[in-house]
Amino acid sequence: MSDAFGHRPFPKGVLYAVAALLSFTIIMIGVARLTGFMMPQAPVTAEVESRDLRFVDLDDGSLAVYDVATGELIHTLSPGEEGFIRGVLRSMERQRKGYQASISEPFHLARRENGMLTLEDPTTGILLDLRAFGETNQAAFADLMPSPRP
Repeated sequence: MSDAFGHRPFPKGVLYAVAALLSFTIIMIGVARLTGFMMPQAPVTAEVESRDLRFVDLDDGSLAVYDVATGELIHTLSPGEEGFIRGVLRSMERQRKGYQASISEPFHLARRENGMLTLEDPTTGILLDLRAFGETNQAAFADLMPSPRP
């Protein structure tokens, strides 16, 4: 069989355009880093309600959720239950490894004035807007708040 494109050179215009785009991107990133330019972030509204939570892995694969202030057991997640909460915690635990901190150190769950829920890791400084993951995923964490959703 013959190659239909065997004798036709690759268009140089496309190569120049890709090279220009990559060069422009690299230069802009360099300028932003050198000047300290950062895109403005949306302000985080004040907390209306909050709770510090400690998550403890149990021997049977369950995950116990405790209120740090009272020591009260809020909820026990059975193995395979609440995959979103477990996924968020796995991600946070991965981040904490660089800080030599364990997953059993508390997290700060807060309901904001605008109704959004945030999960903050005081160890790493990460603040997650749980609404960004969808209503059902946010609701999984809302069930851990002291009062029901408004």
